[in-house]
Amino acid sequence: MEDLTYEKAEHELEQILDDLRNDRIGIDALADKVERASKLIIFCKEKLASTEKKVEDIVKQLGL
Repeated sequence: MEDLTYEKAEHELEQILDDLRNDRIGIDALADKVERASKLIIFCKEKLASTEKKVEDIVKQLGL
């Protein structure tokens, strides 16, 4: 994805959810928004897993 951070992805997901809850997404844009949300969710899951692995590796190197 573009220069996306976890925080930006989370914010965009929150905005999409808020738009859905408040009927601000028309039927023509619904599929695109749902597809974007699914990509953002995958990005966030991968980012969390990657960060967790890095932290675990650092802790192992420190012998903690």
